[in-house]
Amino acid sequence: MNLGHFLRGAVVTVMTSLLMNAAHAIAPTKETMRIAVHLGAMRDVSRADVEVSMKVWANELMAALEVPAEVNLYADLPDIRRDMASGRVNFVIADPISFIRNFALDELADGFGAVGVGEDSMVLIARKSLGISGLSDLRGKRVVLLSESEVPDLWLEVMCVRTFKRSCERASLDISQEKLSQRQVLKVFFGKADVALVRSRSFEIAADLNPQLRQQLAVVTRVPLYPGAIGLFSSSVSREFRDYVMSKVSRFDREPRARQIMEILRNEQVGRISKQLLEPIQLLLVEHAAFVKRESADKTK
Repeated sequence: MNLGHFLRGAVVTVMTSLLMNAAHAIAPTKETMRIAVHLGAMRDVSRADVEVSMKVWANELMAALEVPAEVNLYADLPDIRRDMASGRVNFVIADPISFIRNFALDELADGFGAVGVGEDSMVLIARKSLGISGLSDLRGKRVVLLSESEVPDLWLEVMCVRTFKRSCERASLDISQEKLSQRQVLKVFFGKADVALVRSRSFEIAADLNPQLRQQLAVVTRVPLYPGAIGLFSSSVSREFRDYVMSKVSRFDREPRARQIMEILRNEQVGRISKQLLEPIQLLLVEHAAFVKRESADKTK
């Protein structure tokens, strides 16, 4: 199993952060962590690998926090929504767009995920030799997006509408996808793509390891959107219980054994994630839906 990429989906981040911080505080309530993992948030990990890992981590979680925990895997978000409504689920791991499409903000509460430098944003990079200085220069260019999330696709489509008054396809953008940000960066570097929308942290790591990347690649624009999967509580969970769990997460990087795991998985820090990070993505969805509606109306005239 590719644990490094598994972390990018925020699941290892969430679960190991809980199980490793084995402080002896007592949970303030008798609530249970009823965790739902959306398999769509981990597109490059097999279901068998997830099932085995989650069973192990659930047992460790109960031992470390002295709270009961259940983990259920789901292929479909509507099933998670149904089980949250019935109380079977109270913590969900999914990508931001799935949360927006299936839950109202008042049904959710803050959770946690990767919060290291650059984890909460993306960068649009291009080869300097192409002279791409803005979005208007993307017409006809080869653009590679990250396949693990819909957020890059959504942002680019809305930018095409704003810039060209038409979809990316009609603006002649040649769009492809890659599973890993590192591969996106290398495609641009070696001329197999012109532009890539990549995770900020992944680009910085790659550039630090290979200084030639900074010499030949330019950051066209920074995109302040959270691209990866996150874990959010149901608002039905008591604040006391949520704060108890969060307090464990905030101290995670102080544990030597946990620190070693984080270094291996190339993640800096785990911390609180606000549900408000969904709002800018939700606005993009609304804007895109309005464009699609206008396009449909124009075709019927």
